[in-house]
Amino acid sequence: MPELPEVQTVVTQLGQKVVDKKIADFWSGWPKKVLPSRKVFRDGIVGATIVSTHRHGKHIEMLLDNDYSIVVHLKMTGHFLYKTPKTRNNPIFTEDKVNGYIHHIFTFTDKTTLEFSDMRKFGWLALVPTAKVQALSGVASLGVDALSPQFNTKNFATILEKRKHKKIGPLLLEQELIAGIGNIYRSEALYLAGILPTRRVEDITPSEQKKLLLAIKKVLREAVKLQGTTDGDFRDLLGQPGKFKRALKVYRRTGEPCKKCGTIIVRDKMMQRSVFYCTTCQH
Repeated sequence: MPELPEVQTVVTQLGQKVVDKKIADFWSGWPKKVLPSRKVFRDGIVGATIVSTHRHGKHIEMLLDNDYSIVVHLKMTGHFLYKTPKTRNNPIFTEDKVNGYIHHIFTFTDKTTLEFSDMRKFGWLALVPTAKVQALSGVASLGVDALSPQFNTKNFATILEKRKHKKIGPLLLEQELIAGIGNIYRSEALYLAGILPTRRVEDITPSEQKKLLLAIKKVLREAVKLQGTTDGDFRDLLGQPGKFKRALKVYRRTGEPCKKCGTIIVRDKMMQRSVFYCTTCQH
């Protein structure tokens, strides 16, 4: 599932490619994931212009000039593809099978298109009054964004105090506490901070808390810079995979030697999710 860096990559590219474009048409071959209905959605966006793009946790918002917003969740395998008349038949779009599961198409007045490919068909699109986006259940319940200035040492300490008897690994995935951290970056941040995912929160010292906070932000920022991690299906608007995979230290490296000390990387299950770590570099 796309995490914060992948979603931020999409939001940034949408800002570069579709802001100020007027929507001429909308098609959907999978209307059950177009809310509140395909007709209401289409009627509400055709003729409108996209004026800005935003990220709320893992939700994408495209603000329109008619006081409505298009809100999107990529879920497991969803991703947008931006095509022009000249690039439409590029091999990256026609030969990469991951880019071939097109279920929704936005057509702009300049003949470019924004197409939603989603192999598993779990991703959804919704038309929402802009004033009510923050009240959406999936948005309103989000905790502090992992890359926001508000996610600071004091705030992090308060969050940890609320769950002091829990293990740090599962806690980092609780979106109502910290929005945006997923499985990949949880493992990578804990490795960078030198903290085992099995450690109880109450046993993590203030200096370790600060180290972990900095590690979370560093890993996420580096991943955004490299346009995320492709661990299967994620592609950016140009159909390209993310490049952070080459920087991974522990995630999906079970049985391989730690790049720092040579110890074999371990994979465990925590709350039904895999976590990867080094028993030497992490304590």
